[in-house]
Amino acid sequence: MKIAADEISDSLQKSSKIPYGWKPARQGTRKVSIRNLSILAALREHCAGEWRKVYRRGMDGTEIHYFEHRRTGKVWGVKVK
Repeated sequence: MKIAADEISDSLQKSSKIPYGWKPARQGTRKVSIRNLSILAALREHCAGEWRKVYRRGMDGTEIHYFEHRRTGKVWGVKVK
């Protein structure tokens, strides 16, 4: 799997994929290890280290899923559900 460098954002807020006015719910964040090894290898090509999958629930009931680099906070694959 190939990941373009311009697809990786410096933070969740800078990814420009968060709905306007979205606010995270209290205790609504879950961080898990990545099981898809091809995605993990592609992410490590751009930024070595520990990546994890993050699920964040919003106050309005929406969820945001993305991959986050633990040390730098860079994100990739932001999806609003």
